[in-house]
Amino acid sequence: MNCTPITSVAVILAASQLFAVTGMPITEHVQAASAAQAPASPPAKVIAWPKDEAGLNTLATGLLEGWFQKMVSKDRAGIEAGMQPNFQRINFEGSFDRTAEVAAIASLGVTSPKISGVRATRVGDALVVTCLIKVGESLDGKKLPSEPAPRLGVWQQVDGAWQLAAWASLEMPAVRPAPTAPRFAGDAALNATGSALLAKLLNAQHTKDLPTFDGMLAEGFQVVNFKGQKERADMLRGAKLATTEAPTIADARTTQCGDLMIVTCNLTMGQKVGWDTVPADPAPFLAVFQGSGAAAKAIAFANTNKPK
Repeated sequence: MNCTPITSVAVILAASQLFAVTGMPITEHVQAASAAQAPASPPAKVIAWPKDEAGLNTLATGLLEGWFQKMVSKDRAGIEAGMQPNFQRINFEGSFDRTAEVAAIASLGVTSPKISGVRATRVGDALVVTCLIKVGESLDGKKLPSEPAPRLGVWQQVDGAWQLAAWASLEMPAVRPAPTAPRFAGDAALNATGSALLAKLLNAQHTKDLPTFDGMLAEGFQVVNFKGQKERADMLRGAKLATTEAPTIADARTTQCGDLMIVTCNLTMGQKVGWDTVPADPAPFLAVFQGSGAAAKAIAFANTNKPK
């Protein structure tokens, strides 16, 4: 029996008919079918949230210790893995993105820290943490003051791991120098959006539009400033009592981490609170908002300005 030619012709005919119908070569059709049958990747493991304040503080303490251990040991891979791609940080110098932060940490001399006063709150999917840290740091060969100074960090779970979205350090020389320009350009449209959102909140504070100001602060909000670590109630009390000048926002940079919008700038906003007068000098400022548009609420602030 001479069946081989018949089989070959049948295969060729079937293949040509398949190509005519789909417009796809037979090899690509087979590959597409194989891809469709490939098993889906397993979902990323979700880390269970602590159930109470004590658990949140314990979690935050562990994250802080791990972060500083990476800084002390110059663990570049660990540092990069611990930050989201659109991470931002401020200190007395100005604002840094992820790339600039990795370079800055590499040149920063850090000794083992002493962490105290850890306060952690959960706001949606964000962990907002403030603390006091006493650490020996040197910048450009010059030692910074070693007294405990406020820090602020905001973490989110990304692919089953905790990663920083924002960080702020209020450790600085006794006389705060003028800030420098941001270390990165950012997206112009996004920068403008973040600047407008921050201006709306700060102008509500300036004009004593307390309902608007109150409505834009999330439950669980935290702030660090020259007075230390403060919470939402402290911010509202200060807004009622303080006399503030109209805010001027310069060098705004805005990045997005999930549902978080991180806004940094050099803020000029003098204010008088009780016996304290904060000068109308440009100072690095960080705000973290959750949500977008009219629903956006601030979950964290860091203000490097201080009385002279």
